[in-house]
Amino acid sequence: MFTISLIIPCYNVAPYIDRCLTSIANQTMGIDSLQIICVDDASTDDTWDHLQQYEQKYPDNIFLIHLDTNRRQGTCRNIAMQYIEAPWATFIDADDWIEPDYCEIMYSYASKLNCDVVCCSFFRDPSATLSFLNEARGSGIKFYLIDTVEKRKTFLLQNFMDTARLIKTSFIFDNNIYFTENVAYEDHLWGSLLQMYTESLLVLEMKLYHYFINPSSTVLTMNSLHHIDWLTAKIVEWKEWKTRGFFGLYQSELEFNFLVTCYLGFIRTLILRYNTPPYSLYLLLRQITLEHIPNYKYNPYMEDGLSDYQKLLLSALSNQLTKKEFELLVQNARIYLAIHG
Repeated sequence: MFTISLIIPCYNVAPYIDRCLTSIANQTMGIDSLQIICVDDASTDDTWDHLQQYEQKYPDNIFLIHLDTNRRQGTCRNIAMQYIEAPWATFIDADDWIEPDYCEIMYSYASKLNCDVVCCSFFRDPSATLSFLNEARGSGIKFYLIDTVEKRKTFLLQNFMDTARLIKTSFIFDNNIYFTENVAYEDHLWGSLLQMYTESLLVLEMKLYHYFINPSSTVLTMNSLHHIDWLTAKIVEWKEWKTRGFFGLYQSELEFNFLVTCYLGFIRTLILRYNTPPYSLYLLLRQITLEHIPNYKYNPYMEDGLSDYQKLLLSALSNQLTKKEFELLVQNARIYLAIHG
């Protein structure tokens, strides 16, 4: 019986997948406790060959799925979830890797406290080889019990997207939590559904996950059309919130979340991921935001929930900028980010 199922979407990751799988195979928990589900998303390099080599080494633990057409990470993860056999699941990107005791530490807390979700911190790692942090990882622990509407409201205003997670499998299926398919930024919906349904969460302020700084990754690629998927993913997320009836109790919190993650999130992407941010995308972003939250100015979290910099960016929402004004806003924002990060 497996203890943890690890899901890894793979697309043209031949230079990285060995490092990822080696870090999993050498877990202190022991590979016999791990089910490793790799989905090859119609790779055009020799990713599949690498996966088959590891399957030969660990035939009882590695389960391979090959897709004939590219269907993006969200679809790969949703397909892989159908084959989970362990009571706990975690998701790892193929160019990332984990600390040797990632599984052991995450599971030890998850099993003791019977949490829905356990999160850990990550380390942005540019290393070309498999390397570990050893002692410089942190040690803080925070436990969240979300058992009232008021606690949920507070919880929804916090961001747990940028973490690695171990999740109770039954929790995933009982609440029909899934990834958006056929788009980039597929995890926006996934993260928000986790926050809406999680009743017990443990956050380990320990860096157990290595997030590889890959210039060709979905998030970091410059001047790519796939960044528009950010908006598509947010619209899908909003529709799912509505379908599930979340706005009845949490309208102010979800509208504020949309303002921060859709408008402010995408305008930051425009500023950082385009050499010359398209003015047309700013106009589209403004239109989508105002269609969904026309009364955003009256949101109770506006005053205390935003930084001065974020409030400055919101000026481009309340008043439509000309192309020259938008270019000036981008220039000033880049100067600010260069100084403050």
